[in-house]
Order: sequence, then C-alpha cells, then structure tokens
Amino acid sequence: ADGTRLGYDRLVVAPGIDLKYDSVPGWSREAEEAMPHAWKPGRQTQLLKARLDAVPDGGLIVMLAPPNPYRCPPGPYERASLIAHYFKKHKPKSKVIILDPKDAFSKQGLFIEAWTKFYGYGTPESMIEWIPAAKGGKVKKVDADAMSVEAEFDTFKGAVINVIPPQKAAQIAFDAGLVEGNWVPVQKNTFESKKMPGVHVLGDASDAATMPKSGYSANSQAKV
Repeated sequence: ADGTRLGYDRLVVAPGIDLKYDSVPGWSREAEEAMPHAWKPGRQTQLLKARLDAVPDGGLIVMLAPPNPYRCPPGPYERASLIAHYFKKHKPKSKVIILDPKDAFSKQGLFIEAWTKFYGYGTPESMIEWIPAAKGGKVKKVDADAMSVEAEFDTFKGAVINVIPPQKAAQIAFDAGLVEGNWVPVQKNTFESKKMPGVHVLGDASDAATMPKSGYSANSQAKV
C-alpha cells in the first residue's frame, strides 16, 4: 500500500472471489442494496439479516442460486435451510423459493431429506420450494424497484430477494495476469500458476477441476 516492493523465491496467494455484477440482468452494485447477495461477509450479511427480520409472517423470500462453479457449493441450500428454521419458529406462514440455473446441487439428497422432515418439502405447505433449471429455475431478469424476479415460466415478487450471482476470481488475480477466463489455471499437483512460475494460487480463485471451492479444499491445498 505504501509502495514498498518485496522480493520472493515463492509467492503463495489466495485471492478469493469477486461477483459478476453484469451477469444477472437488472442487478448491479446499486441493486445489491435492495437485493443483497451476502456472499461476502460484513455489511451485506447484516443487510440480509435486517431484511429477514423485517419480513412479515407470510412473506416470500426469493433466492437466486448461482451456476457452477462458485464459492461454497452447499451454501445457498444451507442458507435456505437456516431461513426456514428461523421462519418455522417466528414466521411460520413464510416461505423460501430457490430459483436455480442447475438441475442438481451439492449434498442434494441430504438437503431434500431434511427439508422433507422439518419443512414439509414436496407438499403444498412446504416452507422451501426448489425450482431447478428443468422446471423454469433460470432467471431472465430482476427488478429492484418492483422487488420482482422474472424466471422462465413465472414472475415472483418477494419481501426479500437474495441474489447470489455467478462468480470469478478476485480482481487482484486479474491485475496480476494470473487469470484465464474467470479463474486461475494451476498445476494440479502443486497449485503453481500455469501462467506465472513461482506463484502458487490456493482456494476459490484457482481452477482446481472437480475440487469444490470450499474452505476445506483451500485448507487442504495449503497443507500440500
């Protein structure tokens, strides 16, 4: 930050992610105030909590799940579960709808089993509804002023709309010239950058093939 330059023999970086603000028509940095993502901690987390606290009993929460790959594959479905848990105690007439551009998600069987047991999943009274791509879960656009989401087959108006957008490596990875496409290509056995020898890229920013973008993966990569 002060302009000091440091030399290295090996450099290890964990840039993390940035959000693709131009990937959901109608959503932007300005719209994230009305439709929070809360996929980075801090103010956004507090904002989503405040919005959930203000939901009237019977209010609808609409969550936009992201396409693969993204930070924390089970995260959107964990969040839906926690919201339903909160609503069951305090706002039992409320509901969470997950609009998903995918037809499957991480740990799906376990989530469906728990949703069925605790929240009536699959019944008209279910507190959680998951709409996959095959059933119209892909979103065409959002309207932050109207608090609405237009999906392929229907339009939803929500008391809270949680947009979790597509993601990419953080800007510092782009600035450093490490990125191809959205992510950083690495040697799978050492996580050394394919574009910049001597630089090892750990965690969410790396293109680690089938290894998920999870904290457990990042921790394991660092140890190796």
